[in-house]
Amino acid sequence: MKAVIDTNVIAYLLLNTDKFVDEARDCMAAVSIPMAPAHWEAELANVIWLAVRAGVLEPEDGRSRLALSRGLGIESVATAPLCPGALVRSIASGVAVYDTLFVELAIRMKCPMATFDKAVLKAFPEVAVRPGRLIGEA
Repeated sequence: MKAVIDTNVIAYLLLNTDKFVDEARDCMAAVSIPMAPAHWEAELANVIWLAVRAGVLEPEDGRSRLALSRGLGIESVATAPLCPGALVRSIASGVAVYDTLFVELAIRMKCPMATFDKAVLKAFPEVAVRPGRLIGEA
């Protein structure tokens, strides 16, 4: 199955976040072609930095978790062609462009987007689904 994977799914998986890790892991195992706008790596690095800063992770653990993300097989897609459509969707929905880039990619690729983001799920129910729902768990 092809799907766009939101950074929060990857972050919950790599940070082993209790409430979400099982759902994120099952989703990643079921998706054979995971994709994301290329900025996902910077977003993930920022999430990991915040975890280190908050004392949730040691700096060495942060670096190793970031390295693990490269092994997930996520196809990074350039953001420049996605920006015009993402901007239009952001203006219409009130959802940040960082998030609507994932939506725009999913729409262009004609596939679902896995996310835990409640605002995205509410604004784009035609494409955004929780990871568990994507794979038929919820």
